[in-house]
Order: sequence, then C-alpha cells, then structure tokens
Amino acid sequence: MPYIEINNANIYYQAYGEDQPDRAPIMLIHGSTVDSHTDWDAIAPELARRYRVFAPDCRGHGRSNNPRLSYSFKELADDAAAFIHAMGYERAHVIGHSNGGNVALVTLMEHPEIVQTCIPQAANAYVTRYLVEREPGVFDPDRVAREAPEWRDEMIKLHVGVEVGSSSLYWRDLLWLTMKEIISEPNYSPAELARVERPTLVIMGADDPVNAPDEHAQYIAYNIPTAELWIPEKTGHNVHLERREEWIVKVLDFLERRGKQLDFTGLQDL
Repeated sequence: MPYIEINNANIYYQAYGEDQPDRAPIMLIHGSTVDSHTDWDAIAPELARRYRVFAPDCRGHGRSNNPRLSYSFKELADDAAAFIHAMGYERAHVIGHSNGGNVALVTLMEHPEIVQTCIPQAANAYVTRYLVEREPGVFDPDRVAREAPEWRDEMIKLHVGVEVGSSSLYWRDLLWLTMKEIISEPNYSPAELARVERPTLVIMGADDPVNAPDEHAQYIAYNIPTAELWIPEKTGHNVHLERREEWIVKVLDFLERRGKQLDFTGLQDL
C-alpha cells in the first residue's frame, strides 16, 4: 500500500490511471469520518480513463495517522497542496465532497497556485446558525453510540491507521474534532470569494439536509466569478453516489471545457 509523509503525517493514498503529459491530475478529497475508498472507489476508475487520479486518506482518517490529534480544514488544505507537489505536479483539479468539499474550497482560497480547477461538493463557505445548532447533536458520540451504532462501528473499522490512543475509542475524538471545526470554519466573505480566478464548479443536491437549507452552493457560486453551479433535484448529500453516471459526465465535461492546459508553468486554455 502506498504511503507518503506529508507535513509530518503518514498519508495513505491510491493512484489510478496513467500520467497525462498535457493534463493536470485529479485529486479527490473525501468527507469526514470516512476514507478515500468509501467516497471514491465507485468514481475514481471512471475519471482515470482520462486523467491521472489521486485519492488520499486525509490525516486522521482511514490508513493515515494523526500525530497531532488534530482536524482543521486549513491543515488538510495544507496537506493537499503539499501532496500535489510531492506527487510531482504544480497543480491539480481539486475535487472534494462534504467536509472534503470544504477542504477543496479552502485549498482554492489559501493555495490557489496549486489549483487548476476546483469542484467543491456539499461544501459551505461560511458557518450559519443552522450548522451551529444542528451539528453538535449529529456529531455527539453518546448519541451516535445510542442511535447510530452502525456509524460508530464503521468508524472503528475504517480508521486503522491512527496511532493516537486506541482505534476503538478514536472515533469519539474524531467526532468531537470534526464538530468543533465545522461550527467554526470556514468563513469566507463575498469579497474574498470574488478574488478567485480558478474555474470552479459548485455541486449540491437540492435535498441535501446539511447544505441546501442555507443555500450554501448558491452563495459560493454566485460570489466566485464565472463559477458554474449544478443542483440536481431529488438528490441528497452524496451527489456523486446518488447520481453517479450523471456526475461523471458533468465533471468530465467541466474539466474538458475549462480545465485544459498546455503545460504546468502557466494557466492556459481556461
């Protein structure tokens, strides 16, 4: 299994497809409490028909360790930028789902130089009262143990790479760390989003219970210049899995239209 050290963490990753000299690779960022296989195994091979694809386990998830027992979107964005360079590329098409969508957005905002295009899905650019009121209950370990033991068991099974404490208890730490971050960050203003220059496709299910009530996708897309927006009807939080074939077509079309480049020294054909 491939590993690489990124910012003092031992990061597990999967690579798909062949290198394409005239195309930046795709980097897939999974959501919280799961791993890269959970989010992307059904997607990555299809994207790899045209692109080199990387799907790492974020630090503290899956087979990647968590040496500082930390979780922040900025830290994971720093990891994403370092990972792309460690793989030998100047830029990548950064695609993230759920809190991974937040990481993709933060990578776009804080490390634009490594982003060829960005696709944040089920992401939010700022923290709303709805999130502050909703998420502590969703991520409460006692509630999860009582009402959603299958989720607890999945987390225990997935996070085998964590070296801090016992893997059978780490799920509690992970829930607490995740909840603390998502009721605090990110917080980007319209003016900050308006400075984005990279092509961006924002995706959200129309029935997403986390993001649709506050119209997070609309906020991101309307404030980033030339951003595109896709909100499929009768679709929840996991657009890439609920509408897999349509998602692949939409994403590949976006990358073909707006993500082409001639070399890795300057943005071209955008």
